[in-house]
Amino acid sequence: MMRVPPGVHRADLGGGSLAVLAVRDGTWQWMNTATQRVWTAALTGTLPELTERLRAEGVPGDADAIVTATVEQLTCVGLLASSGRGTVELPPPMPAATTPAAPGAEPRWPVRTLARVGLALALAMMRLPLRTRMRLLDCLRFLPPAPAAMTASAAAAVPLIRPVWWPGRIACMEVSLATVLTIALRGRRAHWVLGARRTPNEAHAWVWTPAGAHGLTGRDLDDPRRPWTAVAAAPPIRSQG
Repeated sequence: MMRVPPGVHRADLGGGSLAVLAVRDGTWQWMNTATQRVWTAALTGTLPELTERLRAEGVPGDADAIVTATVEQLTCVGLLASSGRGTVELPPPMPAATTPAAPGAEPRWPVRTLARVGLALALAMMRLPLRTRMRLLDCLRFLPPAPAAMTASAAAAVPLIRPVWWPGRIACMEVSLATVLTIALRGRRAHWVLGARRTPNEAHAWVWTPAGAHGLTGRDLDDPRRPWTAVAAAPPIRSQG
């Protein structure tokens, strides 16, 4: 029986598609139903039974070779391990975190000043591995949740202060992380959410508090035909209350 290594998160995207994020190295995987069946069988120790079922279903090709190759691929990308730390259970999906929050008013200069600090911290943190970033943000779990107006103000401020001269990337991950850090500088907690959607497969990052999500607008607007689904968050979202 194999294990799921620590730091693996998943979410059902619908239509037989599953998004899986390995925080260890920040890699995304999108699984179809067939790959999910192999993943589950590897964790439950039922690979021989799955192979027999595939033969009975008339799967084209060598069922043994297909299952073996899939297990090797899942092991290679860090979603399966034969030893070490981990669990034999699939990681539980996190609560939904895509209900849009109300936009905020034009942020005042004190908020923009804090946003500049938050963005500088975010750009520095983006040089760290994803698992380190998420561990650092986990410290915010001790802070009280941010009020709706504070979150909306920070979310509006960060895009306004992005320096046009910056030579590197400032996109959804950097903007959302900067928003969370700007709120943390005011002694409150917001959650950095990493999510995905299917066909074509995309990953995205946004900000969530109990008042709703920020960062799902414009080209990143939630689409009912292929909605965004939250896969992981830092700090973890325990409930939506």
